[in-house]
Amino acid sequence: MKWQTALVPGYAPNGAPILSVLGKQTYTIKSGEIAKFDTSEQIPFFESDEFLGDGNPISNAVKHEVDKVAYKPMTDFVVHGNAHCPRGKKAFNLDVSIQIENVKKIIRVIGDRNVFVTSHGISFTDPKPFEKMPLHYELAYGGIDSHSHEGTDLVYPRNPLGKGFVVKNTAARLQNLALPNLEDPAKLLTPGNLILGSYEKWFQYPDPLSFGYTSKNFHPRYTLSGMPMNSLFESEEIRQRHIHQMNEVGSGSGTKAPPTNPLLNLQFYNGASKGLMFPWLKGNENITLIYMDPDYPKFSFQLPGIMPKAWIDVGEGPEAMSMVPQNIEVFKETNQVSLVWRGSVYYEGAEAMEEFESLDFGVES
Repeated sequence: MKWQTALVPGYAPNGAPILSVLGKQTYTIKSGEIAKFDTSEQIPFFESDEFLGDGNPISNAVKHEVDKVAYKPMTDFVVHGNAHCPRGKKAFNLDVSIQIENVKKIIRVIGDRNVFVTSHGISFTDPKPFEKMPLHYELAYGGIDSHSHEGTDLVYPRNPLGKGFVVKNTAARLQNLALPNLEDPAKLLTPGNLILGSYEKWFQYPDPLSFGYTSKNFHPRYTLSGMPMNSLFESEEIRQRHIHQMNEVGSGSGTKAPPTNPLLNLQFYNGASKGLMFPWLKGNENITLIYMDPDYPKFSFQLPGIMPKAWIDVGEGPEAMSMVPQNIEVFKETNQVSLVWRGSVYYEGAEAMEEFESLDFGVES
């Protein structure tokens, strides 16, 4: 069972430079069984972020995130798939769920519906029956309200891609407004709570729900972005030179020291949906998917339980390192699951690599 491998330089949470060895394998899954090595297809490393639809990161949900990340503080668990009614049946709504050991996440999947405005107020049309429904963020709560404030687009910070977000009660905005298909069953939208009234209340409204990757421009993920360590060093050097060239602070205009730049929080690289990031899974967990397979309303399987080890040799003999799973991705429509494991070692930085006598690395089961 050969591993796909990659070497990625980066930084540990303490700011020290690291070299990370990544190993990736793909397995087939069947209900009631342990995942088995896929002899027909190994999903390659994703070299960059990919998006659904037209591939526009502004308007389309994330399909895949880049695999080659030097350090994630937690394991991302992601499921790509659809809600499925039992074969031959349709539903107006369906509670779809994922359970990883004793952790469960539920999404209420609802057929297409719209807002209907009358002289007596607003109501929701009945949902249309469906056989299957995609489970990505374009169908979750959120979106952009372009009608409440003329000339200004009001964006739902947690999910600019979704639908149902409306700030003010204007007929132009409300009539036939498409409502989200994916909702929190504990915090459903109603005609009575649909309208925020004030944009400042956005944080009181529901989290968008999906089992896929979030986008890097979702709140609160974007608040973790900042300069990576190497760029921060360069920026701070420039800042200090600028301060040194300034007049004495307080002696006149233009003497206020420029602020320091924020450091990138490595959790920014964890892109799994809320509730699906874990402090290092082991890779042998039991997984249950409810209503994500037309033939198995309850689809349960176990991750393969293979604990790989990585090694790296810079000319002084191989150094072994333990590994943790950074990404676990279930591709339900093809019944596959891929795992990306990471092992890391400290080193002296990019300049030190020039002194390596050699550079070999690998992953072994």
